Amino acid sequence: MKKKVAIITNAKEIRSSMKEQVEFIFEELIETEIYSIEDKSIKKLNRADLYLISSSAYEFLDSDFLKKDNIVIADLTLTKEKLRFLKSFPKGTKAIFFNVSFKMCIEAISMMYHLGVNNIEFIPAYPKMKKFPDENTIITPAETQLLPKEVEGREIIDIGHRIIDANTIIEIALKLEFEHILYYKKIREYLDTVATNDYSLSKILEKATQAESQFSLLMKTTKIAILGVDKDNFLCSCNERAEKILNKRSGTLLGNNAEELLPYIPFKEAKESREEIKTKLIKIGDEYINISIIPIIKAEYYMGAFAIFQKFEEEEKKQNELRRQLLNKGHKAKYTFDDIVGESRPMLKLKALAKKMAKIDSDILITGESGTGKELFAHAIHNYSNRREFPFIAVNCAAIPETLLESELFGYEEGAFTGAKKGGKIGFFEFAHKGTLFLDELEGMSPALQVKLLRVIQEKEIMRIGGDKVINVDVRIITTTNEELRKLVKEGKFRKDLYYRMCSFPLIVPPLRERKDDLYLLIEKFMRNSGGEFRFSFKAKKALELYNWEGNIRELKNYIEFFSFTGDKIIEFEEMPFAIKEYYESAADKIEIKKREEKENYYEEIFGEGYEESLFILEKIDECCNRGKSSGRQSLVEICKKEGMVLTEQEIRGILKKLEELGLIDVFKGRKGNKISTEGEKLLSKLKSSMDKI
Repeated sequence: MKKKVAIITNAKEIRSSMKEQVEFIFEELIETEIYSIEDKSIKKLNRADLYLISSSAYEFLDSDFLKKDNIVIADLTLTKEKLRFLKSFPKGTKAIFFNVSFKMCIEAISMMYHLGVNNIEFIPAYPKMKKFPDENTIITPAETQLLPKEVEGREIIDIGHRIIDANTIIEIALKLEFEHILYYKKIREYLDTVATNDYSLSKILEKATQAESQFSLLMKTTKIAILGVDKDNFLCSCNERAEKILNKRSGTLLGNNAEELLPYIPFKEAKESREEIKTKLIKIGDEYINISIIPIIKAEYYMGAFAIFQKFEEEEKKQNELRRQLLNKGHKAKYTFDDIVGESRPMLKLKALAKKMAKIDSDILITGESGTGKELFAHAIHNYSNRREFPFIAVNCAAIPETLLESELFGYEEGAFTGAKKGGKIGFFEFAHKGTLFLDELEGMSPALQVKLLRVIQEKEIMRIGGDKVINVDVRIITTTNEELRKLVKEGKFRKDLYYRMCSFPLIVPPLRERKDDLYLLIEKFMRNSGGEFRFSFKAKKALELYNWEGNIRELKNYIEFFSFTGDKIIEFEEMPFAIKEYYESAADKIEIKKREEKENYYEEIFGEGYEESLFILEKIDECCNRGKSSGRQSLVEICKKEGMVLTEQEIRGILKKLEELGLIDVFKGRKGNKISTEGEKLLSKLKSSMDKI
């Protein structure tokens, strides 16, 4: 659906130019309407997704309207070509700069000086001015029709309308949630023509070009077929492997709607569900293809998707090769309990329990959020068990295509599938005999396979696909999941009998936010492993400790490796990842509000209602006493007026009476005025000390 953009200018002459530029950049993504203050069309302003306002129109708009968060103030600039032209004039050249108003003259002249046009002395001129300047050279941004008749015969140079600058284009794209187009070739070519001295923008364009080159190289060299679409499911990338499988050239694919051109690839389903479509078997021509769709989601918005696919025959060959490698090399658990970093109370209890479980020969279910280190516990349990000398075979149930997972686990006999003419295949259960079979992401297993798994757990025997022989297997099964299996059972997505069979010996790995005592131990380990040597500033440490670590240990590891890569010796708060900074600032605001509430409650408990005025008067009496000045009612009235505390003499009299009743001041008649008492001095000192703690 197109986004609506309202373009608002003061003078009607420039609005069409801005409209053309915006439509050229965003094309079919937007529809525009133009308004002007000058011709009063602004009174018919319609609702829009974004309001693009010229700087000259800004001062005429209502302040409430300008508070909208979908407003962009347009900054205008020159093309690089026009800038070079202006810089070619001899130094010391004097020229009239003519525009529709004095303000727009000054704004444009300032912009040109900012871009380095310091060889020309510009004299501002505009329509209907009392005396038009005498200089012979007149430069104007496409406003020649407004020049007075008296300039006939002079040299008039039309440099054309100014163009929208790069920062404005980027801001429009971000506010309309079109940031993905900033990497399109057409946009980069436009931005490359815009004159700017913005170093950060140059870096953005440089990185975008570099990233595109790296992605193109990856697409060319990978042996996986990849097809990409943008947020509207228009094809935007296709490598050679994909061309061969689809039997189409990329030139006939790119730019077309994937749902119309390739309806058998479920891009529409991925866009609607926003969830990964794990391997699906589809038919293209006469061949069966394994395909997965991975949607790209950013800040809850669908940005596009990638389809990864491979011929079914090639997938089978690859799986056969993996099996041969397993048979030849074996498969060993890599980690022990010494590799699991953690001295916090939850981790010490968990490791002690896991060691006990390792010594009994029961199946184990390890649960926990993604990135908590569940796989490390599976490896460590095997290496601590009596099965440590036998195979440890890890299988990711969600990563292997559903159509192949059964044959991977159970194997199959010769002739079980069409085309299987030479020998059968040994499954992972047989490979893991006497050892451990580690089933990662158990929730990814289909209900049909869950039934078979339950039978293996109970009977300790399997039957190959296409076979009639029962094979006894002695396998310990360790499973992991980052899903709430009880919830999946209730939803009918996981078998209840398998769940209760597996959860007899559960291990729950706590998230990092519940074991923050281990934070710096983990940081030290990851720093050593990545060769880093740095420390965090005080504020950066506070942000690390406060952060909720939704990505858990994996997220922390990635950050530490990044910091090591930068080579910085001190990591400041400003250099922290955006997610950490955003969380810290949000949490800090909540803490500040809580402190303020505690402070207000504390004062109100002592002084009652209107504590602000009572505390103010008490502090001013104390200041007057310390400086030897009068603190009588009249003096206090003057002090209140001077410091913006609106209190009448009658109100001050009431406050003084309250303070006297509390024993905080002594009231004297005449010039002596009011004096703070010993109790009052003690209270002020106590309040200051208490507030420092809060």
